[in-house]
Amino acid sequence: MGLFSSSSAKRAQRKAQKLSEQQFQWQKDQAAKAEVDAATRRASMEQGLGKIGDIFGQFDDNYYGGIQNKYLDYARPQIEKSQQESGYNLRSSLANAGKMASSTAAKKYGDLASTYGDMYRDAQSKASDYASQQRQFVNSARQSAIGQMYASESQDAGLQAANASVPALNAGPAFEPVSALLGQAAKFATNDYWNAKANNQFGGVFSPMFKNTNNSQANSSLSTVKSYQGA
Repeated sequence: MGLFSSSSAKRAQRKAQKLSEQQFQWQKDQAAKAEVDAATRRASMEQGLGKIGDIFGQFDDNYYGGIQNKYLDYARPQIEKSQQESGYNLRSSLANAGKMASSTAAKKYGDLASTYGDMYRDAQSKASDYASQQRQFVNSARQSAIGQMYASESQDAGLQAANASVPALNAGPAFEPVSALLGQAAKFATNDYWNAKANNQFGGVFSPMFKNTNNSQANSSLSTVKSYQGA
């Protein structure tokens, strides 16, 4: 009876030890697998970062410079047209007033040049603003794609988001009308209108949005000037 009990206890002990060793080996294998899986995910994410970087690599300094040039190509012809028409109206106004060679003419030409000089500088600044805003949009799209990749732990999700953002970024920003820039000419013309009217002079400097009418015959109310501005 004692020998039987001792043998059974030993078999149970060996069985328990074997089970413990198997469990330990399973845990060890799982830990190794988890480490391999983590390394694989890290490698995949790093590879994904490189691919996303390649997708957004097309948006380089030449891309942002192109946006600036595109805006200037859009704005400059309108400013130039306004400047030419304002210059023509100024010459007509001075000729009708008999002041082509006067100090008044010199001052008005100087004011006109200053006004349009400011407009060209503002256009250049606006072009830079559009490029800077687009740079922010590109960076935001890149970070969004990276975030989606890490959240899903899937390269495909990140690459899909990156590629989806490319068409809109390639299209570039939608430019606002240059009316805000040309508004400086309108302000200059408005001031000139009232100066001419106060001196009972014909003409004044009118921007393209003004009708070239005889100031001395125009209604003196503010609504008349607003109507010239299309208000």
